[in-house]
Amino acid sequence: MKKSGVLLSSAGSVILILWLILFDMSIIDTALSFCFLILVPLLLEEVVRCNKNNRAERWISNVMVTSLPFAGAGLLSVALPPGREAGGWALVWLFFTVLLAVGGIMRLAGRGWLPVQETVIDIGLIYIAVGGVWLVLSSGGMGRFLPYSDTIVQLTAIHFHYAAFVLPILTGLFGRWLVSYKNGAAGTPYTVLAGAISLGPVFIAIGLDQGPPLEAILVAAYVGFLLWLALWWLWCSAEFPIGAKIAVRLSSFLLLITMGLSVLYSFGLMGGNYWPGIGDMVRWHGILNAFGFSLFSVLAWRSLQPGRNHIYTSFPVSNLRTRGYIGNEVIFKKGWAAGHLYEAGLLNDLYAYRSNDFAPEQVSSRIQNFYENTNRYSLTAEVEWKNGFRRLSKWIRKWTRKMGQINLPPSGSIVMEGEIVSIQDEEDGREGVRAWLRRDAETEEPIFTALYSSHIQSEVRYMNIALPLPFGIMTGVLRLTNDSEEGLIITSERKSNNTGDEGIYLTLGKWTMCLPLRECFYVREGADEKLEATHVIKWFTIPFIHINYKISMREH
Repeated sequence: MKKSGVLLSSAGSVILILWLILFDMSIIDTALSFCFLILVPLLLEEVVRCNKNNRAERWISNVMVTSLPFAGAGLLSVALPPGREAGGWALVWLFFTVLLAVGGIMRLAGRGWLPVQETVIDIGLIYIAVGGVWLVLSSGGMGRFLPYSDTIVQLTAIHFHYAAFVLPILTGLFGRWLVSYKNGAAGTPYTVLAGAISLGPVFIAIGLDQGPPLEAILVAAYVGFLLWLALWWLWCSAEFPIGAKIAVRLSSFLLLITMGLSVLYSFGLMGGNYWPGIGDMVRWHGILNAFGFSLFSVLAWRSLQPGRNHIYTSFPVSNLRTRGYIGNEVIFKKGWAAGHLYEAGLLNDLYAYRSNDFAPEQVSSRIQNFYENTNRYSLTAEVEWKNGFRRLSKWIRKWTRKMGQINLPPSGSIVMEGEIVSIQDEEDGREGVRAWLRRDAETEEPIFTALYSSHIQSEVRYMNIALPLPFGIMTGVLRLTNDSEEGLIITSERKSNNTGDEGIYLTLGKWTMCLPLRECFYVREGADEKLEATHVIKWFTIPFIHINYKISMREH
């Protein structure tokens, strides 16, 4: 449904106005209801705008369109006197926030920690579930079991709906705008700011728990970052259309005022001066932030509609699944092989991978021939597990041997033989699929059963390599680049601006997550008319295995 967030927030506005006409509500209760009914659908719609290919964002979109009845439950939870009934309605809202948190976790797990502007949005989606928990504690009357006053419990609930949900998402939208404006990465200053805003709600909660002087120090540091955000928005607003410019400047000025009140309150507690007091903070800080800063900011960034320079985890994933032992024979036992077709190599044509970052004509003819006629070559591999991982390699070997997949031996030499087998595209779901079956030439043990395909995203063709596992499928998405000579680099490392599909992914059911693994193949000309290749696999940034290949043409 187009503009469903606008429709939901419009309906929520009508409900809230009618409720305020008919019933009395405190400022805190009204601010929470304002977030439930109006801000949440507006922000969620902007988060998932123009992306229907990502499973995590389809999840968030589907959750968003159900928000109105859940928001109504949240309204009842703050309108009713604290107790069992109000706590029951708060549990309904908590269930909704948990669904949003699951969407945030799915987005984060599917993409990884970068780019930072998307990560700070995910953190906001996760934080709102913490706000839901505090709402249950407040509305359920359970504050008496906590070492805090009822007002502090209620303020913590509002803190995790605004400072921990609204503000991080707004910061993420600002980051999207920065990236599109710079036509590159958001930059280190933005990364520092986004990190502080992401961690700020937790540190503020710690400060409130510990009290002065730690509270004053943490609040002052957090306020400093928010002042930086407000001033940065004011600076950037010169580039905005007139409507967004006015809204951003109003919201920035209001943020400057409310953060000044926060500093006065925290240092007042430390010095024994109780102005502004908690009542003044609720009245002025709460009103200006909830109904001023938040509303104007949301409307401003929605009107700007900052785009994303890449849609993550929207690439095709193989549909092929198996259980138990895999081995090289699985493609025949499962009927995946296309017996009527013959493929000689991993690629039909290296030139199909031409992009702004890759010129296939710069790759040596022998390397091209290897990838287009792989069946004609044999490989000798020298496996080296790095220090700290050598002991693990023996345990990993036991597991991979039983699995019959990714069955790399401990450090040492191994001769590999293999073949290319065509796979039925209609079974796999990708295009031009062929399996490269590799086994130990001496023992006949399977080493790799890898299903090669490719896909195009943002005018770049990627290698899309699937490895069936007993519990799902692992997908390596690799980008081709040139070296300074005639070699070929195939890597899962993303470019410096953190755009692209590159990565190692694990799919369980229909949920795809990015693993903290990186790999790089470097193929180059060697001596005696042989090719040499280096395969490095990293855990995060730590190399844990090197495989050096000697690739030679078979004699027959």
